[in-house]
Amino acid sequence: MDLSTAYYNSSPQVTAVLARIRDIISATAAGERHQSGPQVSELAAASRNGQPRAIRDRLDLDDFQRLLTAARAGCCKKELAAAYGISRRSIYRLLAA
Repeated sequence: MDLSTAYYNSSPQVTAVLARIRDIISATAAGERHQSGPQVSELAAASRNGQPRAIRDRLDLDDFQRLLTAARAGCCKKELAAAYGISRRSIYRLLAA
């Protein structure tokens, strides 16, 4: 008899968790696990029949170019976001692209 088995005294909760983990691993190995699509925010889901709203769709070409020029020139991202009605994260994403 193995020593770890002889002295193993787990609670029912631990046994249940281990059984659940075993089931998840076997389901993953069998390919039964649910494949979820990309996560979409509530705003994106509510706008235009569930299609995400692109910044280029919200801003006309001139505003888009002015925004990029100002951001690259070093203007405050918070002020630009407020002026154009977009998030700071969107500005940083545009600059990274």
